[in-house]
Amino acid sequence: MNFKFIVSISALLASQVAIATDWPRFLGPNGNGIVKNDPQLRLDWKTNPPKTAWTYQAGKGCSSFAISNGKVLTLGNQDGQDTLWCLDTLNGDLIWKHSYDEPLAAKYYTGGSSSTPTIDGKHVYSVSKSGKLFCLDLDSGNVLWQKDYVKDFNGRKGGWGWAASPVVSDDLLFIDPGAKDGALVALDKKTGDLKWKAGNDEPGYATPILYEHEGRKSLALFHKKGLVGYSLKRPGDTNFRFSWRTSYGANASNPHYHNGTFYISSGYGSGYAVIDIASDEPEIIHRDRKLILKVQTSLKIGNRIIAHYGGDGKPGDLVAMNIETGDILWEAKMPGDLGNLIAIGDNLINLADSGHIILGKDTGNQFQEISRHKILSGTSWAPPAYANGRLYIRNNQGEAICLNVSKE
Repeated sequence: MNFKFIVSISALLASQVAIATDWPRFLGPNGNGIVKNDPQLRLDWKTNPPKTAWTYQAGKGCSSFAISNGKVLTLGNQDGQDTLWCLDTLNGDLIWKHSYDEPLAAKYYTGGSSSTPTIDGKHVYSVSKSGKLFCLDLDSGNVLWQKDYVKDFNGRKGGWGWAASPVVSDDLLFIDPGAKDGALVALDKKTGDLKWKAGNDEPGYATPILYEHEGRKSLALFHKKGLVGYSLKRPGDTNFRFSWRTSYGANASNPHYHNGTFYISSGYGSGYAVIDIASDEPEIIHRDRKLILKVQTSLKIGNRIIAHYGGDGKPGDLVAMNIETGDILWEAKMPGDLGNLIAIGDNLINLADSGHIILGKDTGNQFQEISRHKILSGTSWAPPAYANGRLYIRNNQGEAICLNVSKE
């Protein structure tokens, strides 16, 4: 066999393995905060802390990042306007921006944008707290079409405005205006034309979750007063409905599907529950009111839920739990009151609300911490994002930082 041929094939395979997946939407390519191991990611943070590649002032809010084709996008609010920023991932230079009038509406917290842009091919979708939905060209920032949740869909805004990020599946764009005649709305992603709508629940603050149950493609929405599963095979039909009341309707943390069950969690003393949706009447299998996810997200890795619990003024720990039994597998002390996690292979990265970045591994029976570094000031509620050896983080005041964590 030709030795040069073998070498060239090996080099090609190596280059393919080294190519990391982009992070085109809230919580990454699959909407679950998990990507495969990236050989570019270096782990020597204890002796060689992450280096700042660039910083940017994006405006107030807790929008996370969408990354694709050398562009990183996030939302922020300043001077009475929302701005969708499109920056160069290499140096943070501005490629384009799209601004529009949007009152700050700080309410009880910093205020500003809560949803994360969604990139699909050459299009990007974004939504404001007041329900302004835009579809823009990713390369130019030109608006291709726009809708208004209230004017076009009779949407009902929650106390903190709309926070769910748009979700794309096949040719459809899913949004949650929370109208009496359409809690969930499916639009043609290219034109914005209405395709179908379903449900009558008021909106919560969690992003829609795509899942498959008994061979049926479905979508779950954590509404103001409970979790509802919608059929995508039979548009307009619901698969199940589970009532879950939280003070102020603050259901904000994304649920997880697991073998005919759903994991949900909220703040204000609600805690978590795992519910069985296979029966005619969904019922709670196990629950713990002390494990609170108020605004933060969690990971489901295999049969484990891993989350930096906390909120309601009570600092929380990083906890791994068996979703099937409720058994606690391990706990680890963390800075701050709560945090948002992502996983790159078997590496966990936690952005605590205190601005600390914690890197470690789940060994099965413990959290093996590698390092922790204080990077951001103020409060950080946006989940981190990762692509191509770079980690993107921000605080609620709008300080966005790109960290170089690549071996190269």
